[in-house]
Amino acid sequence: MRILRLGFALLLLSAAGLCAAPARAGLFTAVPAAAPGSVGGTAGAARTKLKHLIFIVQESRSFDHFFGTFPGADGIPTNPPCQIDPQHPSACDTPYPDHKAGNMGGPSTNAYQVQDVDGGKMDGFVESAEQAESGRCGSHCKVDVMGFHDGTDLPNYWAYASAYTLFDHFYESVEAWSLPAHLALFSGWSASCTQPAYQASQPNVDDCASSFDDQTWSPAGDGAAPTPYLWTDITYLLHQHAVSWNAYLDGGLGPPIGPPDTEVQGIWIPLGGFETVVDDGQYPNAIGSTALDFRNQALAGTLPQVSWVIPNYLDSDQPQASIKTSQSYVTSLVNAVMKGPDWDSSAILIVWDNMGGFYDHEPPPFALDSEGPGLRVGSILISPYAKAGFIDHRIATTDSYLKLIEDVFLDGERISQSGRPDPRPDYRDQAKRLSDLLDAFDFSAPPRPALVLSTHPMTLLEDDAASAARGRAVGTRRR
Repeated sequence: MRILRLGFALLLLSAAGLCAAPARAGLFTAVPAAAPGSVGGTAGAARTKLKHLIFIVQESRSFDHFFGTFPGADGIPTNPPCQIDPQHPSACDTPYPDHKAGNMGGPSTNAYQVQDVDGGKMDGFVESAEQAESGRCGSHCKVDVMGFHDGTDLPNYWAYASAYTLFDHFYESVEAWSLPAHLALFSGWSASCTQPAYQASQPNVDDCASSFDDQTWSPAGDGAAPTPYLWTDITYLLHQHAVSWNAYLDGGLGPPIGPPDTEVQGIWIPLGGFETVVDDGQYPNAIGSTALDFRNQALAGTLPQVSWVIPNYLDSDQPQASIKTSQSYVTSLVNAVMKGPDWDSSAILIVWDNMGGFYDHEPPPFALDSEGPGLRVGSILISPYAKAGFIDHRIATTDSYLKLIEDVFLDGERISQSGRPDPRPDYRDQAKRLSDLLDAFDFSAPPRPALVLSTHPMTLLEDDAASAARGRAVGTRRR
């Protein structure tokens, strides 16, 4: 096993910057989803070699905000459009490097994202942030949605992207905030049901309809809303096929939304609110394990076949949280897998759930349906079979994650074939315009050694505890 420590990591980043082409803006927008990679993976090979799919789900950062200057990626344009700025109409707000460890970000609900995109002009980000924060936090709220971070701030994230595969046209499944994004992550749909299971003796899934403003759930027994989600999620198929799965909550389950900082908000782990999960006796799988359990099981080689790791606020990359802390947390999870006996049969996918209000220059490429996709976010594939130093320019969303799970562990069976009634308008795992993530693997080569990184890399991040605290007070409930 190769151990890459601090100096080596920075050397790798420097080499990547010197040897690779610079970030290229807008060159890949027209690449079709079906464009093949140089060495395509097959479902058969994946089923033979991949025994563990691990999804590390972080929060609220756009692609350009974290990877807009990554060498070779479709990054920030040389001449980006000036942003609409009602508070400073004579100013021209454009992207700038921001080395603050804690940011403010902006709103990410559907109406604000539509305003950000502005019919494809991508010039409404500052306007949205100013409107969302107006009257809420006074003069200390600096609108920073045009700021971006680079490899000096994010050495480990960039090292993973350099050594493995970075997706630079990965879009939010749903053009909305965190709860719809996480519902789509687990089920391929964001909906609200007029008569959830906790309100009716015979709940009817046909009462569910697409929604950007979904119901929140609370644990069974607290008298609130234990099972509001009646449609089919991916764990129903996993249970039917006896495929093991688990969600790992960093610090355990907290309240539906907001503080405390050290537990997982319920809106980030809606699995516990699915009727299928409760009916299948899988509720403990959804809420009963922690990130410490994940690390211990990864080191022992006892992880299930499918894992989701969900952060608490402090480790989440949520704009007001320190990305220094979040990067260390993610690195500790990846290191545990790499140091364990199952590295050679694992694929880790890191994703940021929505854009967090931060600027991105790419409008959504097309409409899959009325819900999205939304704006671009980062996604990285880490695996001994991931194409090395590869930037995948094809279009994908978290719906592509569901298809990957189905292809690797369910013999290609889709949610639409589950046999459960489901009124959704479409099944995103069948979308022909989304890429096949198996093409980002090269199963013809022997597995590559692990790349274990320092959990405390050197960065140029500037800690600002006062502004971070102000941001938490204002931002943890922002939608």
